[in-house]
Amino acid sequence: MRWRLRHRREQHLDSAPEPAVRSSDPAARGARGARRGAAGHDQSHHLELAAARFNASEAGHAVRGLVKTLGDPWVSVGAAAGTADEVRVTVAWDLSWYQWGVDLGDEARSVYELRKGGEISELDAPARQWNASVIEGGGIAIVAPNRRLTQDATRR
Repeated sequence: MRWRLRHRREQHLDSAPEPAVRSSDPAARGARGARRGAAGHDQSHHLELAAARFNASEAGHAVRGLVKTLGDPWVSVGAAAGTADEVRVTVAWDLSWYQWGVDLGDEARSVYELRKGGEISELDAPARQWNASVIEGGGIAIVAPNRRLTQDATRR
């Protein structure tokens, strides 16, 4: 099974996401940074904050352990149903997936499990927008929008 997971990852190396540039200098961010409006910056910052809280949580620790066993997952960080401050983190492998909620409006509330399942096809389309990646050490990071994986959304 590990070979199969590794083999599938190797098939997608050419389209693997790069970490988002986090510089505040528009020249360092390039044309993408200059074109992105304030709303895009706010949303990106919102998702990066959620990823940081997730990485510091018990759920982040659990994902780091799963990465050691199952390999790199597909990761999505996006809006959750509820308030504007809630973010949903989806981490998926070929045979299992997990979702957690991060409430950025309530610092005292820990990251909480939303759902888990077996088949990626069980996830709704927004949860399969793979806009994040595992970084060295097993944490997750948002990737640049123009570098998202271009996988068949019905398969993933």
